[in-house]
Parts: sequence; C-alpha cells; structure tokens
Amino acid sequence: MLRIDPTLRMAAILATVALGACSQPKNAVVDTTAPQPAVPSTAAAPASAADTMTMVRGTITSVSANQVVVSTDSGGPMTVALRAPVTVFDRAASSLANVKDNTFIGVTTVKQPDGTERATEIHIFPEALRGLGEGSRMMAGGSQMTNGAANQSASRMSNGSVANSTGSTMAVQYAGGSTSVTIPPNTPVTEIKATSKALAAGDKVVVVATRNADGSLSSNRVMIAGK
Repeated sequence: MLRIDPTLRMAAILATVALGACSQPKNAVVDTTAPQPAVPSTAAAPASAADTMTMVRGTITSVSANQVVVSTDSGGPMTVALRAPVTVFDRAASSLANVKDNTFIGVTTVKQPDGTERATEIHIFPEALRGLGEGSRMMAGGSQMTNGAANQSASRMSNGSVANSTGSTMAVQYAGGSTSVTIPPNTPVTEIKATSKALAAGDKVVVVATRNADGSLSSNRVMIAGK
C-alpha cells in the first residue's frame, strides 16, 4: 500500500491540487477555488471577484486571537486575520460505516493493472467543509486524490453497506465528473472534526481563507495537519 506523509496528505485532501498539493514542496502555499479543481501554485494568486476562497498551507510561526502567521517554503510568511468565531479542525479515526450516501469525502487511490482505482485511504469531511477541493487530481508518486460526494446508489454492494468482507466499489461524484473506486476491506478511514485544541506555533495547518478586496486574507476555519 502506498504511504503518504500525513501533512501532505491532509493538505492534498483539502485542496485537491496534485489533491494536487503533494507535488508541491512541503509547506508550500496552495490556492484553490471551490467547487472547481484548483491549479497548483507556489504563491497565493489573486482570486477572481466571484470566487475568493484561498488555501494557505504551512507551519504556524505565531498565532494570537486576531491573526495567524503561516511560514511557507515557497511563498514566505503569510498573515491571515482570524474572524471570530474560529473553528479548528483535526483528524480522528473513523470507519467505512460512517460513509453514507452523499457524504462528502476525500479518497486517495492507486490505479490497478486493469485501469480501475483502488482506495488506500478515505477521509470524511464535515458539512461545514463540504465542497472543499472538489475534483480529482493526480498526486506525486502516481496516486490520485478525489474529493466529492459518495454515491452508493451507483456502487456495487453485496450487502448494501460501503464495506464488506470481499470489498466493494463506490462512485465519488464531483462537479464535472465521477470516479468509481474499489474499496478493499479495512481501508483506513479518518474523519475531519471540529476540535477544542488551541492553535500553536509549530502546528502544520491548512487555512481556508478569503481574499479580501484589499488583498489581505481572513479566515474562521483552520485545519491541523500535524506537527
């Protein structure tokens, strides 16, 4: 099974840019516009007037009640103003039983000799983050990351559940397409949940930010991707 660094994996899942971000240097800045898949970037590029969502990925160098400063390898430090109330998200262990029809998920897959995609990891998003990184992108190492809504009605299930003793397949639908994924039994599943953890210097994070008219960034959603 292909193993991916947890920090890059989290950033990739959320951004779907080489979902896709795993092809970028560690702690790089990645811009995305949801629900359209984003183009990898090493700097925060101006967003369009109609779509100003930006992903900032890196390591916290300082944080206060009003702002967080994120250090990046390619783009230098970036300051994001924090809008109250701020929600911090982290990962928790979960199971395939929690992947319901229309659940928004991120799936890491590897292509099989017959051309099918086999899941190596599944990540469940909360409704507050539905649509983030929607789309399907290739990642470094040849794996693929797909963010979209689980469609069990288009799946081949022997017992009506997402996973069973022989595995199953599930369609992941996103704007402009759909990917059919084979899910082996015991596929690792994690769930992104709101947490009471306080942000701290040294945390690797993905900040879901808005680019304001004056070019500044602000956010009330931060995801912890490790230390």
